[in-house]
Amino acid sequence: MSKKKKKRAGKKAATPNWRQRNISTIIAVFLWLLFSGFGYVWCRVQVVQLGYKLSDADRTHTQLLNDSKKLHLELARLKAPERVERIAIEQLGLNRPRKEQIVVLR
Repeated sequence: MSKKKKKRAGKKAATPNWRQRNISTIIAVFLWLLFSGFGYVWCRVQVVQLGYKLSDADRTHTQLLNDSKKLHLELARLKAPERVERIAIEQLGLNRPRKEQIVVLR
């Protein structure tokens, strides 16, 4: 064989190997991009879901604060001395103590 034929034979043998490497590289890059895209989309979905959960938690927190304020007002109303005295007189039939019934402790 002459040198030209040997060189051509060597090039033909190298060409399929080079194409196979190129195809493998292209497939690897494509798969990397595909999985990176899936990862990015998954992260964005997680951010949106956490945003919804945070919004719900904030709404619940606001509602609980309003309920707490209402309950504190209700407690203050129920503990009001005028109300307790009125219930004692009207419903329980109690009277105000006389001077001699009061004992001061020191």
